[in-house]
Amino acid sequence: MTRRTTILLASLVLFVSFPVPFTSGAESSRTCALTKVFVCTVENGCRESSVRETELPQFIRIDLKDKTIKSLDKNVARVTPFKYVDNVDDMLVLHGTEKRGWSIAVGEKSGNLTLSASGDGESFVVFGSCISP
Repeated sequence: MTRRTTILLASLVLFVSFPVPFTSGAESSRTCALTKVFVCTVENGCRESSVRETELPQFIRIDLKDKTIKSLDKNVARVTPFKYVDNVDDMLVLHGTEKRGWSIAVGEKSGNLTLSASGDGESFVVFGSCISP
């Protein structure tokens, strides 16, 4: 076995053995599906809703490099910037504002996504799943 082959195999073993952090070069984005929504208001309490009913995109791409969240749905063309990114206990947390304050938590190992947004007398909780690009 040549030295080049040995180095290549060792690199492959290391790459497969250890998870790559979400914020590294190739992993600077995630594609996510939004699957379940709960809408809460002061007057009516909370109720389950659909992604379509709340006019959210079903699929989004989170881009950490550009600090944007982009709708991947043709019928919901939207790009939302965010300001802050935190890493807490294997969880990526994004914070931003657009018509209300919001945050998104993505489990780096599980890929589970939870979005919470709050405004004047209303809040939303959205669940989903993310994969690497």
